[in-house]
Amino acid sequence: MKYFLSVILFCSVLPASTLYVNTEGSDSNTGSQNQPFKTIQKAADKAQPGDTVIVFPGIYRERISPVRGGKVNQPIKYISSTPHGAIVRGSNPWKPQWQKLADRIYKGKLTDDMFKDMSMKDGPNPFKIPFSSTPYGRDGKPEFDRKYPQSDLNLSYNLGQVFVDDECYTQEPIESKMKSTPKSWRYENGEIFINFPDDSPNKHEVEITTQRRLFAPHQRQLEYITVEGFTFERCSNQYPTNFWESENPEWQQAGMVGTRSGRYWTIKNNIIRFASAVGIDLGNEGDNMSDLEKGENGQAAGSKGHHVENNIISDNGAAGTTSYGGTHLVIRNNTVERNNRMKFTGKKRWESAGIKLHGPSFSTVEGNLVRNNYGTWGIWFDGGAGKETKVVGNICVNQGVGIDFEIGSSTSAVVEKNILINNDIGIRTRESGGLNIQKNLVLGSKFCGIQFSLDRKRDGKWSAAHCNLYQNIIISKQGLLLKLTAPDQLRSEDRKLDNNCYDAQSSEKRFCFDPGEPINFNEWKKSWKGYNGEIDADTNSQLINGCSFQFDDSKLTLELTLSFDPQEKSLPGLKKGTQKVILRQ
Repeated sequence: MKYFLSVILFCSVLPASTLYVNTEGSDSNTGSQNQPFKTIQKAADKAQPGDTVIVFPGIYRERISPVRGGKVNQPIKYISSTPHGAIVRGSNPWKPQWQKLADRIYKGKLTDDMFKDMSMKDGPNPFKIPFSSTPYGRDGKPEFDRKYPQSDLNLSYNLGQVFVDDECYTQEPIESKMKSTPKSWRYENGEIFINFPDDSPNKHEVEITTQRRLFAPHQRQLEYITVEGFTFERCSNQYPTNFWESENPEWQQAGMVGTRSGRYWTIKNNIIRFASAVGIDLGNEGDNMSDLEKGENGQAAGSKGHHVENNIISDNGAAGTTSYGGTHLVIRNNTVERNNRMKFTGKKRWESAGIKLHGPSFSTVEGNLVRNNYGTWGIWFDGGAGKETKVVGNICVNQGVGIDFEIGSSTSAVVEKNILINNDIGIRTRESGGLNIQKNLVLGSKFCGIQFSLDRKRDGKWSAAHCNLYQNIIISKQGLLLKLTAPDQLRSEDRKLDNNCYDAQSSEKRFCFDPGEPINFNEWKKSWKGYNGEIDADTNSQLINGCSFQFDDSKLTLELTLSFDPQEKSLPGLKKGTQKVILRQ
C-alpha cells in the first residue's frame, strides 16, 4: 500500500509539457517543437493538467473537443503562437460540377462525406437541419407550427452557410427571391443553388460550413481550460429557441466556442465570428437532464467562474455571447459588434443580444464595447442581474436597448459609469428590481434615456422593487428622459432617485410615469415628493441646458460639451466646457 501511494504522489507532480501543432505536422509525430502534430484535436487528446498546447499559424478545419480539463493552478492552455494567426475554421472548400440554370445562377450537389462530426443528435450536415426559428424578421414554418397567424408554411431556413470569396452570402429559401437577390443561395434535395456575381463560378472560391461547433468538449463540466489568441470562424449551430425546455434538446445554447457547463475557463484575445447563431456560450446550455449531443456526457449544471476578456465577438447570426445559469463570470474589455447578423426578431427569437446573460450572480460585466448589433439589445440580463453583479464602464452604441434587465429580483447589483450613445432606450428594467443605477452618461436616446416598465399581464412573481437612480447625466434632444413606474404601482415599491442631471428646459414635458402622460420637471419632482417625501425624490437633481455631443463611431471618439460643472455627478474626468473623450485606444 505504501508503494502504491508513492506512485500516486509521483504522478501528481509530473512536470508540465508543451505540445506543438502545425499545419505541416503529422498526428503520428510526438508533438514536440520539431515533430508537431497536424491537428489541435490530437494535442487535446494528449494534454494533461498543467500542459500548454502551442498552435502555429494556419487554417485548421476541425472541431476541437478537449477530453479532459485542468486543475487549480494547473490549467490546460491552448494558445495561438501568433495572435489570431491560428484560424479554426468550420467551413471547407467546395468545388462541385457546376450546372448553369440561368444567368449567374448555378447549382452543385453536396456529398455527405464532407460532414465528419457525428456527435450531434440532429446530425452532422447543417444543410439538412432547419432553424428552430425564422430569421430576417420573417415568420415561416417554425412559427406556423407554433400557431402564429400569417406565417408562411413553405418558408424554412437551414443552418448551413455559404461563403464566396470570403463573403458570407445570404440564404434565401424561396426560389424566385433567390434568383432576384444578388449574392444569395438556397438548398433543396441535396443541392445548393447560388446567385453568383457573374457566369464564372469556377473563378470564385466557394466554401460551405461543415462543422456544427469549433471548440467545445463532448464531456460536460470540464474545468480550468484556457483558450487564447485564436480566430474561430464559420460554423453552423442552432438558434436556441426555448433552450431551457427538455422537448428539443438539440435547440440548447451551443456556441461556436462553448464551455459545456464548464468551470473556470479563460477565453481571451480571440476573434469569434460568423457562427450561424451564437458565438460563445458560457452557461448550462439548457435543461440539465437533457443533452444536444449523443452519449452520457454529464449534466448541464454548475457552470461558473469563466473569464472572457479582450475578444472580438462579431458578425454572428444571433447572440454574440450567451449564458444560462452561469455565475461568477468576468466579461471584460471585449468588442461585441454586428451580432444578430441574421436579424432574428419576433416571438421565440429572444437570444439575439450582443451579450445575453441569465441571472449571472456575482459576475462582472466591465469595459466592453457593444455596438451595432442589429436591431436588438446591447447587454441583456434575463432573469435579472442576480446577486451583487456589477455592470461597469461599458460603452453601448446604436442598440434597441443599451442595457436591459428583465424579470428578476437582483440584490445589490450596480450599474455604474456606463456610456450609452444613440440607443432607442439607454437603460431599461422590465419587472426587474434591486438595481443601483448611478453615474451613467446617457446620450442621444431616441425614445427614452432610462425606462422602468411593467407588463401588467404577468403574474406577481416578478419583483420590480428597490431600484435607485443617482448621479446620472441624460442628454438628448428627442424622446423622454425618464419613464418610470412609481413606487406605489404594482411590484414597484421603494423607488429612489436624486442628484441626476437632465437635458431639458423647465417647460418641456419629458418625464413620464408608466402609465401616464408626459409632464415637466416641476410636476415630476412634486409627484415624487408625494411618494418619497423630501428624501430621494429628485429634489437635488437639476435641469441642464446648452449641452451637446458629437460621436464618431469609426474613431470611437466623443466630443462632449457640458454647460455645467458635473463635479461628482458623472464619470471621472468630465468637466464644464468642450472636451474630447477617447472611448477606446
